[in-house]
Amino acid sequence: MLTVTAQAKRELKNILDQRKLGAGRCLRLAIPPAWTGPGDFGIVIDDEKSDDITVTLRGTKILLLSQQLAPQMSTSVLDYKDTPQGMGFTLDVY
Repeated sequence: MLTVTAQAKRELKNILDQRKLGAGRCLRLAIPPAWTGPGDFGIVIDDEKSDDITVTLRGTKILLLSQQLAPQMSTSVLDYKDTPQGMGFTLDVY
């Protein structure tokens, strides 16, 4: 299962609080080909699907992960930290 650091969870929750998404909508971790933006992954707003894996913070859903993507992310770590480009999400896949 994908590991999401405490710092990444806090930042995801901050984004959700600012966006005030409607019922059934959440942030989703996406990789190509679903993700077409810069970099190897992105976080997008999407509708929750019945078979999604959810990441929570204090009982609130903060991130969705598809069942198909989960095996590829089994040893990955999603973090929010200082990078050469500034503060941002990183996905370590080791």
